Amino acid sequence: MARMPRLVLVIAALGGIAHPLCGFGQMPKPSTTASVPTGAAEADVLPSLPRPPDAPASLFQERSATPPYSCDPLPGPYFELDPLLDPPCLPQPGWFTNFDLGIIGPHVKNRLTDTVLIDGRPPDIIHVPDADLEWTAAPRIEAGYRLPSGFGEFAFSYRFFATDGSGVVQGPDALATLKSRLSVNVFDLDYASREFFAHQWPYVEMKWRFGLRWADVFFDSRADEPFAAAAAGSDIFETRTGNNFWGVGPHMRVDLLHRLARPGLALVGSVDGATLLGRIRQNFFEESTTPGANGQLLSGNTRESVSQDVPAINAFIGLSWQPSSCPSACISAGYQYEYWWNVGRNSSTISRAELSDQGVLFRAKLNW
Repeated sequence: MARMPRLVLVIAALGGIAHPLCGFGQMPKPSTTASVPTGAAEADVLPSLPRPPDAPASLFQERSATPPYSCDPLPGPYFELDPLLDPPCLPQPGWFTNFDLGIIGPHVKNRLTDTVLIDGRPPDIIHVPDADLEWTAAPRIEAGYRLPSGFGEFAFSYRFFATDGSGVVQGPDALATLKSRLSVNVFDLDYASREFFAHQWPYVEMKWRFGLRWADVFFDSRADEPFAAAAAGSDIFETRTGNNFWGVGPHMRVDLLHRLARPGLALVGSVDGATLLGRIRQNFFEESTTPGANGQLLSGNTRESVSQDVPAINAFIGLSWQPSSCPSACISAGYQYEYWWNVGRNSSTISRAELSDQGVLFRAKLNW
């Protein structure tokens, strides 16, 4: 009986402890929640960066009739005169023409050599030297259009010259009459600009151009002995060699101008280079004094055709004058030198030829 009161007390004590624990574990949720004010601004974590407005701010709002932002207008239209890019001292935009007249003395370093066979004779090695070529005029005509705002210009030009020469050369049997000819045609289609590298040299104005060049170069030589002397000796009275090259390739030129103390007067220079990939056709011919079965004189002919790369360079230095009364015109004069490599080189034989010319160049420029 004594244990019953103790058991009752223990149960009562455990019940008192369990009630608060259950009450703490089942605490009701708060009846009110923290409300965020409508339209409150969010925290800007990058205040230094531009933040365009939301358009629209909410999917439930109608889009505004006026755009929230727009692009700034361009500073100005293209292809308009700009006082910084088109200063009065430089040629102005528009159509222009240039005319060059060179008085040059060409020279062909002729080493064309090959073998020619005539029926009934052993093969002959043919080589005819070049006679001294006469001085000639080499005009160059250029036309183009210059864009404003420093956008450069486009130009098309054509240069040509032809000359010949005569002399005498010692043949196998007697003195032979020598006759040589030369013809050169060059077409250029270029884009030119003063925009780049213009401030590298503060005292020199630079203009560069690059484009495409097509060229055709022809030269030949012919030697004729007296018929009687050839009939009594080697039996060959006429020999001819000819070379023709045509090719296309990249072309580049740099013009420099340094203004002198006297107004309108300047020191000018240019370097023009090209490398042309094309084809060389060579012809070697000889004719004997012996008639054939048909009554015609026996002759032999050898033809060669190979691909070849021909580099060329042209340099000019002189003085130019721009009259103050006519700033759209400019004239210049100076010395010019030009060289063509491999213009008669046959890589499959020992045949070789190169071309050079030099002389005085007069140049006239006119802007419309």
